[in-house]
Amino acid sequence: MRSRRFRHLAAPLIALLAVTAVAAALVAHGAGSHSPEQRGPSAFSGDSAPRRPLTDPLRPVPATPAGKLRFGLGPGLDSAKASPLAPDLDFLSTWFNGPNDLGFLRLWKNDLIPHVYQSGHGIHLIVWLDGTGDVGTVQTPHGPACGREYPLSSAFLDNARELASIFAGSANGPALYVTLFTEFQTYPCHPNAWAATPDTTSYYQTLQDQYLAAMRIFHDGAPNARVSLGWGGWQDRWDDPVAGGGRSMVPHFADVMRASDFVSFQAMGDDPSAMDVINMTRDLGQYAPVMLAHFKSGSQSTWESDMRTLLTGDEPHQLSLAGLFAFSFMDADNINASPVALSIARGAVQSHGVHSTV
Repeated sequence: MRSRRFRHLAAPLIALLAVTAVAAALVAHGAGSHSPEQRGPSAFSGDSAPRRPLTDPLRPVPATPAGKLRFGLGPGLDSAKASPLAPDLDFLSTWFNGPNDLGFLRLWKNDLIPHVYQSGHGIHLIVWLDGTGDVGTVQTPHGPACGREYPLSSAFLDNARELASIFAGSANGPALYVTLFTEFQTYPCHPNAWAATPDTTSYYQTLQDQYLAAMRIFHDGAPNARVSLGWGGWQDRWDDPVAGGGRSMVPHFADVMRASDFVSFQAMGDDPSAMDVINMTRDLGQYAPVMLAHFKSGSQSTWESDMRTLLTGDEPHQLSLAGLFAFSFMDADNINASPVALSIARGAVQSHGVHSTV
């Protein structure tokens, strides 16, 4: 069993979600277990990997008819492939939570991953690193930065090269969607505000450099890759222009998002998140096509209410017009909770989904 944390910043805010194991070889990832071998300036990519030019060609997401969405399901390729929704899904989602995950992903490279592409499904790789490695202050080209060290390290870029190789598919085949650094606002020591402290600003600046370097790695190593920056979906719930917090944080990532193939966010609170989805789509859709990368709720009644709000009536069309092109369920827990829930999910996917068969 592996677990991941998320912080939902509108309520008392730290929750723990257990993610279903996706392979018997998986091991739990605890804080401090994957720290980079090097520390200090030589360990960070800013010295050797210059920022990707913002004028490089983008890879467009597959064309999606107005009012339609591309649906996905996680938490692993194997579990999603076995879902009764699988025939109607456009892609299957899986996770990279740190270097130990490479063990089972290497086993998938020549087996499960090609089979998924051959079935006509794309793959969505979600990279979440707030539970990986040490937290501390490191020296970067932008100055001292306090937060998770591994996302800023050359070790992460080395792992990204291997991930690109593992998940690479044909340029003309189903897409590989990559959500990098999901919930990245939580990675610094002082989360959710660009200028909370000087070392927070330095952290986010360095993380932007890492993101652009990793996007280039996926573009070079996986001909079918489309890459996005992954936001926590709570960011629109307040505003702090002085500290660059809340919705005022979004413009600080404008150039990076415009340089991205698409942009992602999650929605996973126990309280209603339909307005988060609507507002984050509006905020991020100014910059690039938008994916709801992992959708879930600890409250079944909340999940069903959010599903009815987001995926019935005219709302799917409005979300599509605002920039949403894809919607991925984090796992099948809510879907399988009852026959009613399965019917809601199946009806939404069949009514509003589009599936690319290649």
